[in-house]
Amino acid sequence: MKALFSVCISMFLCMCVGCGSKNEFVPPPPPSVTVANPAQKDITVYQTFPGRLNACAEVDIRARVKGYLKSIDCEDGQLVNKGDLLFTIDPAEYQVAVRVAEANHAQAEASKQLAAAKSKRVKQAFKSNAVSELDMLTAEAEHQSAVAATMAALAALESARLDLSYTELRAPIAGRMSRSILSVGNLVGDGSSTLLSTLLVQQPIDTVFHIDERALLPYLAKRKKDTPNKSTIPYVQLELADGHIHPEKGTITYADSQLDPGTGTLLMQASFPNEDISLFPGLFVKVMVPNEMKQAVLIPESAIQRDPTGTYVLTVNDELKVVARPVQIGTRMDQQRIITEGLHVEDRVITKGIQRARPGIVVQLSTATTKD
Repeated sequence: MKALFSVCISMFLCMCVGCGSKNEFVPPPPPSVTVANPAQKDITVYQTFPGRLNACAEVDIRARVKGYLKSIDCEDGQLVNKGDLLFTIDPAEYQVAVRVAEANHAQAEASKQLAAAKSKRVKQAFKSNAVSELDMLTAEAEHQSAVAATMAALAALESARLDLSYTELRAPIAGRMSRSILSVGNLVGDGSSTLLSTLLVQQPIDTVFHIDERALLPYLAKRKKDTPNKSTIPYVQLELADGHIHPEKGTITYADSQLDPGTGTLLMQASFPNEDISLFPGLFVKVMVPNEMKQAVLIPESAIQRDPTGTYVLTVNDELKVVARPVQIGTRMDQQRIITEGLHVEDRVITKGIQRARPGIVVQLSTATTKD
C-alpha cells in the first residue's frame, strides 16, 4: 500500500513539472507623470523697502511779542484748520499802545493840514510881495516836515497794530497740534520767540525710503532721454506693520542725486494724500514699488527642484524622455513662481509625479498637455 502511494506522488510531481511554463522577466510600465505648459501673462510684481512716515511740513508755533499767556485755545493733538486760534497773549498793553499811536497819528495829521494851509497862504502873499521868499520857503519846509511826521506816526500805528495782532497766534496751515509746552500764566516772548507748540501737516504725508542698486537699475533703463527728471516708477503703495495694505497710491516726489557709497542705496521720497488721516508720522512701513512685467512666464512652485548646482525643472521632450532644464527664478506669486530664464511656453513641465521621474527615463503622460 505504501509503495502504491509513493508511485502516485511521483507521477503527480512529474506531471506538475512537465506542465509548468518558462519563467520570463516582464519590465514595469513607464512611470506616469502630469505635465503642463508654463502660463504666460502680464503681471505686476512688488518689491518692498523699509520706510518711515514723516509729516510733509512741521511748523513751530512761537510767541512773537512779550506778554503773559492768557489762554490756550486748542487741545493737544487737535486737528486745526488754517486761521484757527491756537493761543492768546494778554493784549492789554498792546491795545493801549495802539490807542496812543492812533492819537499821535491824528495829531500829526492835524499839524500837516495846518502846515499845508499856512504854506498856501504864504505862497499867495509872496505873489503880491507881501512876504519875502525866505518866509515862503520856511512855510513850505514846515509843511513837508509835517507830512513826514504824519508818515512816521502812521508807521508807528501800523507797528502797534501788528504787535497787537501777534497776541493772537493762529494756525498758518491746517494740521495736527502737538503737546503744548507752556501753561496759562507763563511769561512768553521775553527777549526771544518762545516755542509754544508744533503744528504737523498730515495731509499729504511723506515716506522716506532707500532703494538698492539692483532694484533701481531696471527703472533707470526705462528713463527716456527727453524726460530725465520724470520718475519711471508709476506709483508706490504701503504695507503697514499689521500686514494691511494702505489703499491709497503714492507718487515719487524726490530722488537723491547719487547713491550712498556706504550702503549702495538711493534715498527717495513718496507722498500720499492721507485723506482719512489713517497714516501717522513716525510709523514704520514697507514701501511697495511695482514692476510691471509683460508676458511673464509662470509655473507652479511645486515643480521647481534644487540641488547643489542650482535650480531646475523636469520637462518631457518629444520622445517622452525626462530632461532637466536649469532655470532662473523670480518672485513668487501665490502658488506660482516667475521664471526669468530657461523656459518657453511650449515646454512641457512635470507638475505631478516628480518623485517618480528622473532625467533620461521614459515616462507616460497621465493627462494631455494643457496651457493655462
